[in-house]
This record gives sequence, C-alpha cells and structure tokens, in this order.
Amino acid sequence: MSRRLKVVVADDESDTREYLQELVARLGHDVRAAADGRQLVEVCRAFGPDLVVTDYSMPGLDGLAAAAEVNRDRAVPVILLSGRHEAEARAKANASVVSFLAKPVKEAALRAAIEAVTAPAASGRAG
Repeated sequence: MSRRLKVVVADDESDTREYLQELVARLGHDVRAAADGRQLVEVCRAFGPDLVVTDYSMPGLDGLAAAAEVNRDRAVPVILLSGRHEAEARAKANASVVSFLAKPVKEAALRAAIEAVTAPAASGRAG
C-alpha cells in the first residue's frame, strides 16, 4: 500500500484539472491544483508537494519549465501528461520526470505511476 502523498496537479483545461484533482484525492492523497505553469510553481512553493502531476502543453510556462523551476527549490518527482507532444516532451525531459502518461489519463495508469514513485526502489529507477 502506498503512503499518503502531497500532490499538486496542473492543467490549463479546467475539466481535466478537476478530474485529476478528484482522481488523486480518490487514490488517497492530499491534492492541490494549479491552472498553469506559473501557478504550479506558486502552489508548490506554498504546499511543499511530494509529487507533481502536470500537463506538458500549457500557455506561458509549460509543464516541463514549471517542473524545472519547482525542482530548483527542492527535488520533486514529476509525472508528465501529454495529449499531443509526447516525443517533444520526452526529448526535453530532465531527471525529475519519472513517468509520462498519455491524455486522457486512466485511473489505473495514474495509480501505477504514483505507486512507482512511492515504491522503495523508485529512487534508483529511470522513468
């Protein structure tokens, strides 16, 4: 059984953001949401999450740039979501990205990705 995490989800599409927030909460985690990359950075600084789940393609500061900024403050694993730009996101990803998930995100896939982060050997695995 995985431990309860503090998770920030970010997506510029309100329906997707609300779905992710509900899903992460249903999986037993404490969750906060952000509507864009700038807000993601702000929420992370205030909330101190254990995990970030973010869309890659957002206006302004994209998910990868926001994750990089969050990780300048402290290391936080990132699950990156992409509907159309997965190859581009993978090419630009850094070590903080532990998993890529295609949108629309399925509950089982998100659960598995979160469990991989919380598994004892996760720190030694590549994403």
